[in-house]
Amino acid sequence: MSNFIEQYDIPFKGLKTGLHNFSFELSQRFFDNFDNPDCKGGAISVNLEMDKKNHLLSILCNFSGSLRVACDRCLDEFSMAIDFSSNLFAKFGKEGTQGDADVIWLESHEHKLNLAEYMFEIICLNLPIKRVHQKDNKGNDMCNREMIKKLDNLQVKTGNNYDDPRWDTLRKLKK
Repeated sequence: MSNFIEQYDIPFKGLKTGLHNFSFELSQRFFDNFDNPDCKGGAISVNLEMDKKNHLLSILCNFSGSLRVACDRCLDEFSMAIDFSSNLFAKFGKEGTQGDADVIWLESHEHKLNLAEYMFEIICLNLPIKRVHQKDNKGNDMCNREMIKKLDNLQVKTGNNYDDPRWDTLRKLKK
């Protein structure tokens, strides 16, 4: 795993101050290196624009592509389009220095920054809370029809005729 993850290193030490561009392709092999049931795989292009300054790296990350996720309604996997941006800052300081969630602290002797874990985590954090199949061009639901039918059969039917004897004593008190 370590050799594979090294391809997501940014060697910033020899770079001049100013803007630098990097791009990465995240494939199934990338996602196989992380254990998260929400992100099952995909094909995502990541374009980074890094502004190197004397004591700061400012990185704008643009993510676009598709990610395989499970539908919250029918549990089938589907490909969900993603397209978002994120900012990351790398500051140089002593180990143990606390910062914001979007700040990485680097020691002065470090010469490269590995973004594999950051990219994976930011993709997972940008997933919508509710993940369901999109409708097709005709407006039809793309969910697994058999699973939806099973769920409908298992749904508890409530109506005015439903009477739970456990509540009878409380109803008498109410009157």
